[in-house]
Amino acid sequence: MRFDSNRYHPRAFTLIELLVVIAIISILAAILFPVFARARENARRTSCLSNVKQMGLAMMQYVQDYDETYPVAYYRAPAGTVMPDGQIWAGSVSSPYIFWPQLLYPYHKSTAMFWCPSSSIFNYAAGTSVKVPVNGQYGANTNILKVAATPQTVVKMAAVNAVAQSYMFMDSGSYQVSEARALNSSGNVFYLPGMGDVGGNCGSIGDYPDNQSDCKSGRHFGGVNVGFADGHAKWLKSSLLVSEARKSNHGDWNPANE
Repeated sequence: MRFDSNRYHPRAFTLIELLVVIAIISILAAILFPVFARARENARRTSCLSNVKQMGLAMMQYVQDYDETYPVAYYRAPAGTVMPDGQIWAGSVSSPYIFWPQLLYPYHKSTAMFWCPSSSIFNYAAGTSVKVPVNGQYGANTNILKVAATPQTVVKMAAVNAVAQSYMFMDSGSYQVSEARALNSSGNVFYLPGMGDVGGNCGSIGDYPDNQSDCKSGRHFGGVNVGFADGHAKWLKSSLLVSEARKSNHGDWNPANE
């Protein structure tokens, strides 16, 4: 039997066929990449919301231990104070600052909870190369967690109107946030993420691309994860927070008082 080599000769792709395949792959990539990116950010938003929920639970334990009293946003501690999480976020050994997430640390024992997975902003611990989440992660509403040089300026839970509707902390440019900073940024870190796309002013932020992007467009699909004064948490649009800050007549950023 004679073997016919021409009969079994493999046929190569033509240039046109290769171009068609490449075009199809490019179209599929253009369709699927945004889907994959959205799915990834959905996972990050869920992880961030879990952080906020856990911090809310830790806050409720703190409040129970301290006679129904919320902590302050931060205060200057005496020299030699042992930091709850082992790091001095700001200040120095002789004059350290303690921030509200550190006060919650003994109740959940997790530093990972301090970090929003969608944020690339960070600072370094005083005098070290250790990254700490003092900025660009979560900020306390300064109407509930007051800004104070000493831990005496505090708010009782009974003094907060409608705790289930009152913002306690949320995604933020810094460790503190307020209705004023949801309308106009201050410095490079005091702002509400996403406020720039919904009428807020990010103009005071300097040449910090990550901060500029965070202030303008935010992290979680134009919204932030919010912990409330009763310990529960949920995602809200940045536009809602900006709108409520704009109509606030009481300076407390509490929708229940509008």
